[in-house]
Amino acid sequence: MMEEEEVRKKVRALRNFYRDVLHYVVMSGVLIGIWIIFDRSGNFWPKYVIILWGLGLVLLAMNKGIFSLIFPKVSLFDDHWEERKVKELKQRLDARKDKK
Repeated sequence: MMEEEEVRKKVRALRNFYRDVLHYVVMSGVLIGIWIIFDRSGNFWPKYVIILWGLGLVLLAMNKGIFSLIFPKVSLFDDHWEERKVKELKQRLDARKDKK
């Protein structure tokens, strides 16, 4: 069970992440607007910034340990995934030993 201070730290990190996502959305819109106004005939260059910045946001969420709070169904990045996997593998090994 997480202590209250840990929970508060996660909530602060989540709030900061949501702020970063808001900046991402606004700036992506600005870049797309600039592309539409000045360079619509050329290559859609904002895609490079949008993709790299989006990837950076995903990595930030994983690094801060808040990815599982945002996407709870993706259990690979859950804080307890490693512990569950260790127990699962130990059970498999024990089952193999019992069969021999």
